[in-house]
Amino acid sequence: MIAGYLTQLFFAALILTVLFTPLMIRWARRWNFLDQPGPRKIHTTPVPYGGGIVVALASLGIAAASLIHGGAADFSSKLWVAIAGPPGEQHLEVGIWQIYGLASLVILLLGLVDDRKKLGPGIKLLVQTLVALGVALWGKRFELFDAPPSVSIAVTVLWILAITNSFNLLDHMDGLSTGVALLAGGSFLIVALQTGQAFIAVMTVPFLGALAGFLLFNFPPAKIFLGDAGSLFIGFWLSCLTISFTFYDHHYRLYTYFVPLAVLAVPLFDTLSVMLIRLLLRTPVFEGDTNHLAHRLTALGMSRRASVLTVYALTLATGISAVLLYHVTQTGAVLILVQLLLTFGIITLLETAGRRHDG
Repeated sequence: MIAGYLTQLFFAALILTVLFTPLMIRWARRWNFLDQPGPRKIHTTPVPYGGGIVVALASLGIAAASLIHGGAADFSSKLWVAIAGPPGEQHLEVGIWQIYGLASLVILLLGLVDDRKKLGPGIKLLVQTLVALGVALWGKRFELFDAPPSVSIAVTVLWILAITNSFNLLDHMDGLSTGVALLAGGSFLIVALQTGQAFIAVMTVPFLGALAGFLLFNFPPAKIFLGDAGSLFIGFWLSCLTISFTFYDHHYRLYTYFVPLAVLAVPLFDTLSVMLIRLLLRTPVFEGDTNHLAHRLTALGMSRRASVLTVYALTLATGISAVLLYHVTQTGAVLILVQLLLTFGIITLLETAGRRHDG
């Protein structure tokens, strides 16, 4: 019953995205809403922006429709009770996700302004921090055992900022940020279903449908880009998903706290490694370059498409590891986490050796 409902939400968002993306491409060309080629960019012809608008409106629209339908007709039905719990809990969950939706629209608008006028990193970080603080205060936040609320709020804000900007930084090659978000979101969907958090699954599935539909146009060679609006939106929405989860309670082992870190290991690794490279090279930390993971893979001889697919494979591997954390003993969990660390360590060693050989 729930599986059928989730399938409907997925294809509704996918179809909306597939229908409206070509319209956005034409609109962007007509209004010169284009990403022009430049010295730090890999495309040689102007590419339309605006993909993020389609992804956001399709995913939020279908999610909102499911909430409205549930609130108007199904709060007493067996299906909606199975998804969202008793009526009191349902109204609380709906209110929290309304906050997330409004906050994500602010992030989307921030990205649109940045796509148009190229805002400085300071103003972008300020707005993101205020929005993240609002989510932490009026939405949900990480529960850290007996830590005071101020600590939970600070950790939640930092997490939202880290994930939001990681996907923004990851959006440097056709289809990369979109595909990684799709795979990471798919891992979170499996976690939600296997831990009985069906309401989060309902909020995740339209997002996945919109990403899947958009990837048809964004996979290399891309016909349209997410833009900062889209990459900031998908990172922000994924961060909201993670803070809404109950990754650990008395039913699960303590190491399930590592699930979100494992699922999102690739964008976090890319962000940390590129920041370290910029610091070592003494270049501006917030200035774009071609030192990201996918760029480094192409420098080793891969094609751009092969680099994107390799990053996809890494994301899938870390997602599978995260899902398995709910099915292993403590020893198994340690082995999984060590395997993840070794994977990224080997990648770093191979990249370093490749650069030395080329040098």
